[in-house]
Amino acid sequence: MNDFENLLDKVMTEVPVIELPLENDTGFTGLYRNNRIYLDKTKSNRKKKVVLAEEFGHYKLTVGNIIDYNDPGAWKEEWKARRFGIELLISLDDLLDCALNGCNNIYECSEHLDVTPDFFEDTLHHYSNKYGRYHYHRNFKFTFDNEFISVQQMKIYG
Repeated sequence: MNDFENLLDKVMTEVPVIELPLENDTGFTGLYRNNRIYLDKTKSNRKKKVVLAEEFGHYKLTVGNIIDYNDPGAWKEEWKARRFGIELLISLDDLLDCALNGCNNIYECSEHLDVTPDFFEDTLHHYSNKYGRYHYHRNFKFTFDNEFISVQQMKIYG
């Protein structure tokens, strides 16, 4: 099974997921509504994985109708679900894996992690906001920037 199918199995233990040609009818690639997640079946598995993670975040965290994007509260709820999806799909260990495998930009990292470039860029923003420009994890110093992440191994003196 691929990453999308694994995530789909996990999510479907809690909430039904229905795939249909959603974007043509609604303009959305994913929706959480009436205790169901709807995904546009015409998208790639990579795109569906990202959308499913965020919609699962809506299922877990958001309340009410947040479709009106002119409402600042709706944007707050969108980002809450997006952050949930980011942490579900990409951990600091995954970012470390990218760096140690020679990924040098958003596109290489998104390919390595099987997510969209936009989602990976949001991941960098999220972890930068969460931890600041610098963060130490597993004996490595992470430096977050808007367009890349650098990782430097720390020397331990005993």
